[in-house]
Amino acid sequence: MKSKTLKNRKQTKGSRKGLRVIGIVVNRGKLEALKLLKELHRWSETHGISVFDSVDEPSLEWIPKCSLIVCLGGDGTLLAVARRMTKQSVPILGVNLGNLGFLTEIKQKEVFEELDNFFSGRSEIEERLLLSCLAESSARKIRKRFTALNDVVISREGLARLLRLKVQVSGEELTSFSGDGVIVATPTGSTAYSLSAGGAVVHPILSVMMITPICPHASSLRPMVVASHEKIRINLQNAGQGIKALLSADGQENLEIDTTFSVEVTRSDVPLRLVKSSRRGYFEALRENFKFPS
Repeated sequence: MKSKTLKNRKQTKGSRKGLRVIGIVVNRGKLEALKLLKELHRWSETHGISVFDSVDEPSLEWIPKCSLIVCLGGDGTLLAVARRMTKQSVPILGVNLGNLGFLTEIKQKEVFEELDNFFSGRSEIEERLLLSCLAESSARKIRKRFTALNDVVISREGLARLLRLKVQVSGEELTSFSGDGVIVATPTGSTAYSLSAGGAVVHPILSVMMITPICPHASSLRPMVVASHEKIRINLQNAGQGIKALLSADGQENLEIDTTFSVEVTRSDVPLRLVKSSRRGYFEALRENFKFPS
């Protein structure tokens, strides 16, 4: 059963057939990223590969035209690109220009080797679960959808009192509790905010979602893992108190919500496709980031 799961969650060969187009998304705040961008342009020209980049065309509307997206920065840069994968999934190669990241696990000196692997069909491409979050309020005439690779978080704003939250899973009530909020995380996001709130580390190829309460006022309440086909619905219950909360997707998109909102989190129909490093695996990155003894 384990090998079947791994096989279903991974695609082990190749680039997009017939396409030789790279899209490069750059963190402009990093000088090394701008320097590497020039080197990538030169490499692409010598290899007959077309290039789009976010410095010349910041709208990123060119993403669907690419066979590969190269992210130069850190995990935050890659998260911003992941939100664009709502209709089709273009493989992403994340290059970390600082410390090793969980998503950007390829180091600067390795990028050209990994590009050769990709366009030669030798790269391993791993599918990661994305979340689709729908927040709607008929009273306020708001309906907004978010995509998240790490997590969807509902948390109290500023000095607001504790939130009262009701959580349902596919129509069945799971819990109602008071606390600072709740996190719905992917396995990829299990090493982010969910972990800080007491959640477990979950291997990123598993097809599950985590529900992690934030500082709940209930000692018996624990984080829970549910299957990815479930629908998680969250409502505020602080009726008549004017309580508002902040809904956040990957910490990059935000919406203020109140008791008139219903928030539903499901698995996105489109996965993220991440080009794996040919030099290191997930557990090596885990050991390095968390300083596990070896």
